[in-house]
Amino acid sequence: MSDILSKLKALGVTKGMPEQPKKPSKSASEQAQMDALLKTFSNGLVVENDHGYAFINRLRQPLSQPHGQVDMAHILQFSPLFDSIMECHIGKKEDTLAFDTETSGLSNGSGSFIFMMGLGYFEEDSYVVDQLILPDLSAESAFLRQTELIFGRYPILLSYNGKSFDIPMLQSRMHFHMFPDFTREITHIDLLKLTRRYWKQALGTVPLSNIEHYLLKLQRGDEEVPGYLAPELYRDFLRDCDAEHIAGVAYHNQIDVVSLSAFLLYINDITIRAENDPALWKENNVSETALMRHNLTCFSGKVITGLDGFTDKEKKSMASKFMKSGETEKAIQIYENLAANGDYNAAEKLMKHFQKSKDTARFEVYRALTIRLIEQDETIGKWTKEAKLSEIRNKK
Repeated sequence: MSDILSKLKALGVTKGMPEQPKKPSKSASEQAQMDALLKTFSNGLVVENDHGYAFINRLRQPLSQPHGQVDMAHILQFSPLFDSIMECHIGKKEDTLAFDTETSGLSNGSGSFIFMMGLGYFEEDSYVVDQLILPDLSAESAFLRQTELIFGRYPILLSYNGKSFDIPMLQSRMHFHMFPDFTREITHIDLLKLTRRYWKQALGTVPLSNIEHYLLKLQRGDEEVPGYLAPELYRDFLRDCDAEHIAGVAYHNQIDVVSLSAFLLYINDITIRAENDPALWKENNVSETALMRHNLTCFSGKVITGLDGFTDKEKKSMASKFMKSGETEKAIQIYENLAANGDYNAAEKLMKHFQKSKDTARFEVYRALTIRLIEQDETIGKWTKEAKLSEIRNKK
């Protein structure tokens, strides 16, 4: 009987109440790497979760400290245009988690993994960056679990190319360790997408370094190392058990993360200020035509007609969309501008609109204008012109 009980116990079966689970232990290699990380990163701490131990380098800076020209204490202000640009509503900056990864390679294949995850968030009067650093590949499950715990606190993620690279890489590692996808239910704003949309025309290429230089006015310190060196430096850390190899990588990752949150505040700030000073869009290298095309309903017809970047055909298309959506005043503003510049189609649209709305006075004004513009238009054939004029004159 005792032999049977011993065998059952070896298989994890216990008599009576189950035994308390054993606390996870670190391997000698993992412990040595943890010690090396603690030695290099004075703000480091070791945390325990249900998958083991994870290392966090916690960096905290006061909101009074600007990031380039960006005031990190800026409070997000509501703006329909800002929500439209972001393609979601952000209630407050404290709802956002900026993240950036450093990986062992550029492929999402099973041979690549994340060795550093920078996670930035606002907390009272500080901006905090938690850098999860993988001490040893055997600790990856605990690393992922700690990432999951932090992700779970925030409804909105901010990244730069995260939808194409960082998240697929993270999902690959979750799948390898049989984790559920804890990113699926979180709103994800990939700032690279909107940067390409609104700034590529002026800046040409839009790596995060260009955004920092031209928009945030940020100059990185001498600690900076190029991102492509990160995998090699991490291998040096594993080989030598010396975290000084990745100190520059951690600095690079930290600045990337802070820049994401700073860029969010920057966009909100210029969106609010440009409501009273539209010239700010050009001053900040924003493509006005892209801004209008992708956020049409946020602008008045008067603003649209003042933009040289739109053709008359595009303006008519916008006016038609406004009419269909019930925003008739915006459509009227566009059609009136076009009619004043000799477009008989626009004048005819206004005539028909006021006829339908039984605004007799304005109907007569635009009927007369339509007739005059058709008579002056030499591109219309004689018989077509006479037919159109006859039809319009007989309208009541």
